[in-house]
Amino acid sequence: MSWHAYPRWQLALANFSALPWELSAEQLPELERQLARKLALEDLVLASELASQVQVTPQMVNQARSQLVSQYGSEATLLQIQQQAAISDAELLQALSHEFKVNEVLALSSADVPAMSDSEARRYYLDHPRRFLRPERREVRHILITTEDDNPDSEPEVQARMLGLREILLAEPHQFGELALRHSECPTAMERGRIGVVTPGQLYPELDRCLFALPLGALSPVLRSPMGLHLIQCLDIQEAAPIPMDEALPKIIEQHLLQARQHHQRRWLKSLQRTLDRQLSNH
Repeated sequence: MSWHAYPRWQLALANFSALPWELSAEQLPELERQLARKLALEDLVLASELASQVQVTPQMVNQARSQLVSQYGSEATLLQIQQQAAISDAELLQALSHEFKVNEVLALSSADVPAMSDSEARRYYLDHPRRFLRPERREVRHILITTEDDNPDSEPEVQARMLGLREILLAEPHQFGELALRHSECPTAMERGRIGVVTPGQLYPELDRCLFALPLGALSPVLRSPMGLHLIQCLDIQEAAPIPMDEALPKIIEQHLLQARQHHQRRWLKSLQRTLDRQLSNH
């Protein structure tokens, strides 16, 4: 096995959400077809005149490997995947060096793309007001009691406990912090149940839907998530509001430049792909 094991596992994750040895017999030929085309195209990238301007140092490669360790959570996990992929440390570093150089050449291919001017960014901001709204934010606290996955009979007991706590809170809402401290099985219990300020999509969907429909100060019904059963209370509502122009302009310019460079890179790669297709048709 060569350093090609690394782009093989990266392609498998990107296109099949699985590692190569987890793919079906029907998926493997497609993976190999994608890998062959990717490597052939990257050979053309590295054969371009721009490639002579890129130098990859050992420090750069080691940094790329450190980022890979962070991506997989630990050195041990990365080493386990390396063993399963049958790729040595030296081959992995070779693959990372190759990947780094390809990416740097692609960056050079679009380095001359001009940035959007301030006046263009201002016009874009004024023409697209709905794109520059800060989402509604809500401050929330909760009580969580977990259920046992291996003991389905535990849920009725937990449900009864939560309903009892809810009855108390409906009568005495000021007791929420104290009850969270005494009963909640979430680390936020130490903060008297406070999760903090959240935007839509940050919580489990079951909690999210309820929270963003609650009136200010209201208490939820008992809610279920993969963690267990919850009670949540909405402490504050910050309405959706426009993002100030001065705050939005740098992001508009940055995003436009990124998209323009990606578009330029795609055009450059398509010209290389046409070259590759011609080469393949002549064989």
